[in-house]
Amino acid sequence: MLVLLPTQHLAVVRAWDGIPGLLVRLPWVGGRIATVLAQQVLKRKPLLAWPNIWAGKAIVPELVGHLTVAEVGDRALEFLAHPEQRQAMQAALRQVRGETGAASGIVELIEGLLGSE
Repeated sequence: MLVLLPTQHLAVVRAWDGIPGLLVRLPWVGGRIATVLAQQVLKRKPLLAWPNIWAGKAIVPELVGHLTVAEVGDRALEFLAHPEQRQAMQAALRQVRGETGAASGIVELIEGLLGSE
């Protein structure tokens, strides 16, 4: 697993709530405000991928910035060439994920709701 966060077009990131959300939607200046907000978040947040946030440490590699196809491809090939890295990541992700069986639990919940009618 690789998490990619290309930052080539930060001005189009308009998914903000509250006052920041209103500011990024302003005509003419909203794109610049969106870029500044996104840059500030990227500077302050060392972990951006949910598995890394849950673990409180970097398990999954996060590629952030002006990404190129060659850079992403090289990183992917590196993982393909080193299965031990993938296995270590998989083991760490299993420890973070918690209990299994969410899909089965949802099915049982729906069956229970449908059966009670």
